[in-house]
Amino acid sequence: MGFLGDIRRDYKAVFEKDPAARNGLEVVLTYPGFHAIFIHRINHILWNWHIPVFPRLISHFGRFLTGIEIHPAAKIGPGFFIDHGMGVVIGETSEVGENCLLYQEVTLGGTGKEKGKRHPTLGNNVVVGAGTKILGAITIGNNAVIGANSVILKPVPDNAICVGVPGRVTKKKIIRMTTEDGLVEVTDYFPDPMLEKLKELETKLSEMEKRLDAAEQLNKTGGRMRIHNTMTGKKEEFIPVKPGQVLMYVCGITVYDHCHIGHARSAIVFDVMRRYLKYKGFNVTYIKNFTDIDDKIINRAKQEGITWNVVAQKYIEEYYRDMENLGVAKADFEPKATEHIKEIIDIVKGLIDKGYAYEVQGDVYFEIGKFADYGKLSKRDLEDMLAGARVEVNEKKRNPMDFALWKTSKEDEPAWDSPWGPGRPGWHIECSAMSRKHLGDTFDIHGGGADLIFPHHENEIAQSEAYTGRPFVRYWVHNGFITVDKEKMSKSLNNFFTIKEILNKFDAEVIRFFLLSTHYRSPIEFSDEQLRESEVSIDRYFTTAARISDFLNQDHSSEKTGLPTGQAGPDEKLLADLLAQFHDKFAEAMDDDFNTALAIGNIFELIRVVNKYLDGKPSGVKAVELVSKTRALLTEAGNVLNIFSHTPEEWSRALMSIKCPELTEEFIMTRIRERQSARDRKDWAASDAIRKELEERGIVLEDKKEGTGWKVKIS
Repeated sequence: MGFLGDIRRDYKAVFEKDPAARNGLEVVLTYPGFHAIFIHRINHILWNWHIPVFPRLISHFGRFLTGIEIHPAAKIGPGFFIDHGMGVVIGETSEVGENCLLYQEVTLGGTGKEKGKRHPTLGNNVVVGAGTKILGAITIGNNAVIGANSVILKPVPDNAICVGVPGRVTKKKIIRMTTEDGLVEVTDYFPDPMLEKLKELETKLSEMEKRLDAAEQLNKTGGRMRIHNTMTGKKEEFIPVKPGQVLMYVCGITVYDHCHIGHARSAIVFDVMRRYLKYKGFNVTYIKNFTDIDDKIINRAKQEGITWNVVAQKYIEEYYRDMENLGVAKADFEPKATEHIKEIIDIVKGLIDKGYAYEVQGDVYFEIGKFADYGKLSKRDLEDMLAGARVEVNEKKRNPMDFALWKTSKEDEPAWDSPWGPGRPGWHIECSAMSRKHLGDTFDIHGGGADLIFPHHENEIAQSEAYTGRPFVRYWVHNGFITVDKEKMSKSLNNFFTIKEILNKFDAEVIRFFLLSTHYRSPIEFSDEQLRESEVSIDRYFTTAARISDFLNQDHSSEKTGLPTGQAGPDEKLLADLLAQFHDKFAEAMDDDFNTALAIGNIFELIRVVNKYLDGKPSGVKAVELVSKTRALLTEAGNVLNIFSHTPEEWSRALMSIKCPELTEEFIMTRIRERQSARDRKDWAASDAIRKELEERGIVLEDKKEGTGWKVKIS
C-alpha cells in the first residue's frame, strides 16, 4: 500500500477503534499511539535502507516522546492503533497484521538470544488487552482476542479468545452472513463482565416496565398467551398494540430459485401462528413480502438469458405452487420491494436528514455508530463485530459495518431515479418500508428464520427506529434451522432439498406434520427416515379416523357394556375425562409459545385412548356420544394446525399415487371383487393369491364386517 496509504489507514483506525476521538487535529496533536506508529513507519523505511545508527536513535526518541517502544525492524500492517499505549514494547522480529489493536503495557517479546525469528506474529484484526505479554516466535491467528493481563506462550488459532496465565484458548463461534459486500464472517459475541452487569440491570429495568404495562392491560385480549421474544430471550405475555388485533410481518423469500424445505418450515410455522391467533379470536393482519430485486436475481437473469423481472415473476409463481401444495394460505398482503421504491426513498432521505445516513458517489449508507442500540437484538457488541468482520475494505464506508440503504446501479442493472442518481434499494431497507406502509410505525410480531436475526433484522431495527423515533416491533419471533448431518441447510452449502423434490416422494401432509412435530425454535434434522416416521404417525391417525367412522356407521341402539346400568368402565371413564380436558390442554400447549409438538402429542394421546376404548367394542348412546365428540375435537385441532385434512380414503389415494403410481383404485377394487368371488366359492387358494399379489405391490387388504377395504402399506 505504501507509506502514505498505511498512514491513512492508521489515522482512520483511530476513529474506528476509539469512540472518544473527536477530530483530526486532536488525533494528530495529542494521540501518542498515532505518534508512535507514524514515527515507526518512517523509521522502518530507514531500517530497510540499511541506514546505520539513526533508526535506533529515532526509536529511542519515539519511546521518550510516547512511552511506546517499537523496534525499527518490526513489521506492522496498516490500520494499526495503540490505545492508551504507555509501556507498549514491540520487539525486533515481531510481525503485526492489518487492523490490529493493542492496549497499554502490551509486550510482544522474544525468548532466547539466538538470532532469527524470536518474537510473535499477529494475524489480521487481532485485539490484545492491557498488560498482556506475548512471548516467543508464536502465531496469534486472525480475529483473535487476547484478554487483559494474559501471558501467551503458545500459538492461538484463528477466531479464538485467549485469557489467563498461562493463556487458555477458547474457540469463538463464526457466524456467516450476507451483506451488500458479499459473504462476511463475524465472530460471535464475547462478553465483558462489567458490560454484562450493566446490560443485566438494563434488562431488569425493562422487564419491570413491561410488567407494569402488562398489569394495566390484564383485562385485554391476549393476556394468557406467551411468546418467546428474541429481543429479551424470554417468553413474554402476549399483549398486542391494539386489543383484539394482531399486526404481523414475516420476511419472505428472494425470488431467484425454487423453494427448499427451509423455506417450507418458515412458511408453515407462521401460517400456523396466524391460524391459531385467528382461532383465538384475534383480527390478524398478516404481511409477507417478496424481495424481487437483488444481486442473486440479476445473476440468475444473466444465466438464463432473460430479464430480471421475468426471473422474479417466474419464481413467485413457483413459490405460490409450492405453498398451495403445502396447504399454506396466502398472506393478507404480499408486497414486492419494487412496488415500494417511493417509500424506500422517503425513508432514506429522512435518515440522511436526521444524520443517521450519508451519501458517497451515489451510494447511501446507514452509519451504525450513530444508532446507540445497534446490536440489541443479536446481543453482539459492536467492537467485537468490527474485530471479527472479514470483508474487503470498502473505502466509501466510514465504518466497515455500515450497510447500504441505496446502491448505485451498474450499467446493465435495473435502476430507479433517486436524489442520489439512478440506483436500487439495499436489502434491509425494503422490509422497513413495506412493514411501515402496511402496518404502521410499531406492530406486534416480526418473524423470520434465525439466520435473519443478524444482520437483516438488526439493521431493520436500526433504520426503522432511527427514522420514526418509535419502537419498531413488540415481539421478535424466529424459527430454527433445518440441518442435514448436523449442518445448517442452505443453498450456499449445496445441501438443500427443494419442496418439489420432496413432494415427489412424500405427501404434503407428511411435510407439514414433520415440521410441526418439533417446536418451531428448535433445529430439525432432515432425512427421509424422519419423514417416513411422520408418515407412519399420520397413517395411524387416519386408521383411527376410519375406525371411528366405521363405529359411528354401525347400529348402536342397544347398550353392550357388561356393567350395571349407569356405571362406566375404566376405558370409558378415561376417554370421558380426556375429552373434558382436551380443549384446555390443546390451548395450553399452543398458548405456550405455539408449542405444536406438545399439541400434536395431545392429539395422539387422544388417539391412543379412543383406540383402547373401541377395542372394548362399546355400544349405545353414551358410546356414540363419546366417539362423536372425539372426532369433533380431533377435527377441530387438525384444522388449527392444518394437518389431517384428508379423509382416510383420500389419504390412501394420496399414498398410492406416490408409492404405487402404477396402480389405480379401479384395478384394486376389481381385484377385491374377484377375491370376494373366490371366497364365496371357498377357493381359499385363489383368495390368498390375490391378497398376496396386492400386498407385494404395496396394498394391504382389511376384511371388515361391512366388506373388504384397502390401504397402502407403509414401510
